[in-house]
Amino acid sequence: YGDMKPHETFEDMARDYLVEVRKVQAHGPYLLGGFSGGGITAHAMARQLQAEGEEVALLVMLDTPLPTQPRLTTADRASIKLQDFRKEGLGYVNSWIRRRIEWELKKLRSRFEEQGKATSEQFHHEAIEAAFRAALPRYRIVHYPGRVALFRPVLRVLYGLRGGRLLGKGLQFLYPDNGWTPHVGEIAVHEVPGDHDSMVLEP
Repeated sequence: YGDMKPHETFEDMARDYLVEVRKVQAHGPYLLGGFSGGGITAHAMARQLQAEGEEVALLVMLDTPLPTQPRLTTADRASIKLQDFRKEGLGYVNSWIRRRIEWELKKLRSRFEEQGKATSEQFHHEAIEAAFRAALPRYRIVHYPGRVALFRPVLRVLYGLRGGRLLGKGLQFLYPDNGWTPHVGEIAVHEVPGDHDSMVLEP
């Protein structure tokens, strides 16, 4: 808020969040949770609490992805284009050109819009998002031995790659457990209606 700078790491964010949590509940057992990237913060909070000897009864992640994803290889990208071509036929070339033009226009439009509404609030929002994105590759996933409940929408597969790898919207890798099983003690996956954004909205 105000002149405060955004946190630069998830560990720093977790530490300050726990100061606020302890004003309400000084000791465990704790129930922690977070939506999307907020689940990474909750993971860091749970680790810090356990390191201090506190009990975390449950860590809930609402469609939280791993902080980083494997890179797509040139062969992967070629496979994606081939699959697109097979789905859409010759119309794929036209639709690709149209999408590319729309993307370039959207970029140009947003640049002019940002210049038109240069408020301190807007800049602060951008700084928070930039800090969040910069923190993602810095977060080192240390094994968390506790219980995790992962709630995620149905996996909507758009592309299949060699080795049984699956891609969804935004060319994000899809995993039944969002990739968390090797990093936690116990995980229960619950499939819920909606997509990543609408799964947390009523009804």
